[in-house]
Amino acid sequence: MAILTTTLFSGCTQQTKQGLNIVLVGRSPPSGTRDYFTSAVMNNVNVSPNVYEKLSNGDIYATVNSTEGAIGYVGIGFITPWVKVLTINNIIANVANVLSKTYPLSRDLYLITKGEATGKVLEFIRYLQSKEGQAFVTEEGFVPDPDYQAVIYNSTGKSLTGTLTISGSTTVDPIIEKAKDAFMQIYPGLTISVTAPGSGAGITAVSQGNANIAMSSRNLTAAETASGLVKYTVAKDGLAIIVNHANTYVNNLSLPQLKAIYKGDITNWTNVSKI
Repeated sequence: MAILTTTLFSGCTQQTKQGLNIVLVGRSPPSGTRDYFTSAVMNNVNVSPNVYEKLSNGDIYATVNSTEGAIGYVGIGFITPWVKVLTINNIIANVANVLSKTYPLSRDLYLITKGEATGKVLEFIRYLQSKEGQAFVTEEGFVPDPDYQAVIYNSTGKSLTGTLTISGSTTVDPIIEKAKDAFMQIYPGLTISVTAPGSGAGITAVSQGNANIAMSSRNLTAAETASGLVKYTVAKDGLAIIVNHANTYVNNLSLPQLKAIYKGDITNWTNVSKI
């Protein structure tokens, strides 16, 4: 008996008799996570025009959670039991595998400044790169950098006032939101404002002098580095591939399979094993 089910999106009807149609979910520009996925998974080949573009990790998670047949990608800090996380090349996205870089979609997360950081900008970065700052990385489900976990932040004799503006990545944002509140408690005369329009938008804001710090989930390009932008690693992350919790068709994907899915070469979950 053919049973018809529908997703959140018009025109995405799925017939269970014929398997389950794949619903592609991804990030919209200027997302650094999108840029990373395009480079690391797609080898800079265009994704299918049928990808539903979302503004944030949370939007991708919510769509995959509620849409039969959906697949998406999020930072590991956004993993919950309500979606199914696929292994990639039979390797799970977890702290140990990200630190060892055995998980194939491991990456660094950055704060970016125009020129070398100084003053209160440098102090905030130092705070993130300390035992205290790295604790927020762990709290938010990301991977602390072992180089910084033993560094104690020292505020003795320091007085910071004025404002700091931070803009960029929705992936890095949860870490910074926690850290900035704690940092302002150390320095009550300092006000920090944070917005998260995406890595690319944050980098542009810093380049144009409209923000002090950019949060980024991707590396700087050669042109951005040449323009005087400087990156500071503040955490590590794995890009988790998630599907709807009811998906029984797949538990693991190879990178070629994942690329073929997002190119649109595979449109039904029953055909994944053919690549």
